[in-house]
Amino acid sequence: MDRIIPLILAGGRGTRVAGIYPDLPKPAIPVCGKPFLAWILNQLSKAGFSKVVISGGHLFEVLKEKVTPHIPTGMSVVWIQEKSPLGTGGGVIYAAKESGLHPTFWLVMNGDSYLQGNWLRMAGSTENGRAYLWACRVSDTGRYGRLDVNQGMLQSFREKQGGGGGLINAGIYLIPSFWLNPPPMIPPRSMERDLIPEWLTAGKKMTVFETEASFLDIGTPETLGQANAFFSPPKVSS
Repeated sequence: MDRIIPLILAGGRGTRVAGIYPDLPKPAIPVCGKPFLAWILNQLSKAGFSKVVISGGHLFEVLKEKVTPHIPTGMSVVWIQEKSPLGTGGGVIYAAKESGLHPTFWLVMNGDSYLQGNWLRMAGSTENGRAYLWACRVSDTGRYGRLDVNQGMLQSFREKQGGGGGLINAGIYLIPSFWLNPPPMIPPRSMERDLIPEWLTAGKKMTVFETEASFLDIGTPETLGQANAFFSPPKVSS
C-alpha cells in the first residue's frame, strides 16, 4: 500500500477567468507553453511521486485531453470525473472513494494554485493519525482570508477581510485516509467551511506547516497574468 498519494482537485468552473479562456477548465490554461496543472505534476514527479489522482468536473474531457500529453514519464494518473459539483470537500471524499486506492495519507492539492520551494520534503515527516496543512505568509491576506494558528495547530479559518499580513491557506493538505471514509451519500462540501471545521470540532488535530515560499493561484485575471513570469527562470544580467 502506498503511504502517500497526491489527489489534485481540478473540477472548478473558474468563473472569474472564464471570459479569458471560455473553452478551457482553469487547470488546463496554458502557462509557459503547457497546462498549469502540468507544472504541479512535474513538481510531484521530481519529489518522487509516481501515482496521482486527478479529480475533474467542468470540461472534464478537455482537461484530460490537454494534460495527458504532459504527464511526466513514469507517473500514472487515475482520472476521476465528478458527475455533479461537490465542492472541494465533497470532491475529495468522492475522488478518494472512486479511485479504489488506499494510501495511508492523501496529499490533497488544488489544481489552480502552486507553492514553490521544497515544501514536499515536509510530507515525509508525519505522524499517523494527524493531518497537516501548508500555509504561507503574505503581506496582505485580504483576498484570501487568514488562518488562526496557536502553537503550530490550526484553530480556525477567518473570513476574507481587508488589510494586514498573516498566514494564508496554500490549499495543500496531508490527510489520513481514514478521515475520508465516505457517508452513504456524499453531499456538496467545502474543505475550509465544512469539512475541516467539523474535524476540529470533533477533536481532530491539524498541524500547520508555515513556509515563506512564493505562492500563486490563477483564480483572477490579475493573478493569471502573473503566471508566465512566476514560472519563467530569472534573467541573468550580463
